[in-house]
Order: sequence, then structure tokens, then C-alpha cells
Amino acid sequence: MRLRLFALAGVALAATLPLTTAQSATAATRCASGYVCTWTKTNFGGVKHSYNKSNGCYPRSGRSVSNQTGKLITVYKDASCYGAHFDIKTGHYSDNTPWPVKSMAVWG
Repeated sequence: MRLRLFALAGVALAATLPLTTAQSATAATRCASGYVCTWTKTNFGGVKHSYNKSNGCYPRSGRSVSNQTGKLITVYKDASCYGAHFDIKTGHYSDNTPWPVKSMAVWG
């Protein structure tokens, strides 16, 4: 009886989990190894752009970013890698940046 109760509780818990978590992770993996990808809309929506650049500062735009470069990247609110910023480690992503990205630095 206890085993059945725990099984039912587990099913009920699984039914309440958000479905978007798996979708977001899948969307982020659509960025090829060695690239940084940006999407024009949040949650990996809109137009996708892929970049394979060496170290430096580059103009970029987007509301979703996936870093598959093997390097650390910093995304900036303003052009020329200036202003508010945050880092995205390799293999990580942001499906909804706090502001539209205007530039990006790739670090060796």
C-alpha cells in the first residue's frame, strides 16, 4: 500500500513540472560546437545567427544566447563591449537576457 502511495505521489509531482524546461535545453543544443549563437527573441525564438570568431569584441544582437565556443564570452547591453554585462561559460546559455544584447566579447 505504501509503495502505491509513493508511486502516485511521484506521478502527481511529475505532472506539475514545467514543460518548457526540456524545450529550452533542446533549443540551446541547436548551436553547433565551436559557435556562439544568438536568437532575436527570447526562448530561442526568431532569427538565429551563428558566429565562429576568435578572441575580441564584436557587435552582436539578440535576446537568447548559447555559448558552445569552448571559451568564456561576455555579453553587453551597449555597443563596443561597454556597460552592463554578464558572462556565459562555454556549454551554457541564456534563454532570456535581461536586456537586448548589443555586443559580445570572446575570451581565450
